[in-house]
Amino acid sequence: MATCKKVYQHICESLDEDLDTPRCRAFKKHIESCPNCRTYMASLKKTIRLYRSLPLGPTPRVAHTRLVAALESEMNRHQGHQVARRRRSS
Repeated sequence: MATCKKVYQHICESLDEDLDTPRCRAFKKHIESCPNCRTYMASLKKTIRLYRSLPLGPTPRVAHTRLVAALESEMNRHQGHQVARRRRSS
């Protein structure tokens, strides 16, 4: 059963996931029936729209370096989780 907390975590953790999985369908169903989650999603969509409307400028070198390091760390963490899942399912 989907809860608000699980919906929020799912949105943040699986932005690259296929949106038509059983898990995603369950979360969509929850969002449709939950006023708090509908409000959260509307706010998130508005934030993304506003962000996309901003003009792009050059990224400061320090920010670029920190972003690349964070992305590499996240990729390594994600790959570690996938390896652990494969080991458990074997």
